[in-house]
Amino acid sequence: MFSAFLLLCVLPSLNVFAQEAELLKLYAPGTDSLCPNITRNPLLREFTAESQTLHPQESAYIGARESTVIPNAWQDWLGTGSQIGYDVSVLSSNFSRVGIAFSGGGFRSAQYAAGVTSALDTRNSSAKAAGTGGLLQVASYISGLSGKLDYPSVFCGDLKKRLP
Repeated sequence: MFSAFLLLCVLPSLNVFAQEAELLKLYAPGTDSLCPNITRNPLLREFTAESQTLHPQESAYIGARESTVIPNAWQDWLGTGSQIGYDVSVLSSNFSRVGIAFSGGGFRSAQYAAGVTSALDTRNSSAKAAGTGGLLQVASYISGLSGKLDYPSVFCGDLKKRLP
């Protein structure tokens, strides 16, 4: 009876352990494995302007945005720029590319991102009066970590106008 129990229950589980041990050998290197050849395959990739490119559709979108939307957004945000010591007309079509990034980490960071996005939005009259409203429209990129870009995407997509 005991030998039947052993054959039916214990031996199959030993087989599973043996299979897992074999898989572990494939996953984790042993002590006898060679170090990578860093002269042929460097461990760190060097990021330079020459080694990276944007997707052609993103390049086309950013190019179109910079020629049509961005100049008007800068003009709307800064006016002539004289109040801060700039002459926006000198910049003509050579405006800086602006990106806004938010940290992740949960509900608190999402609320922070929502507040900052509202404070940078030209559609917020108090932000416009404070001088920060308009930077959101000037930005070409907006980014966030951990999926907490929900609230800023509502502002950028004008979703609140589409809701009943």
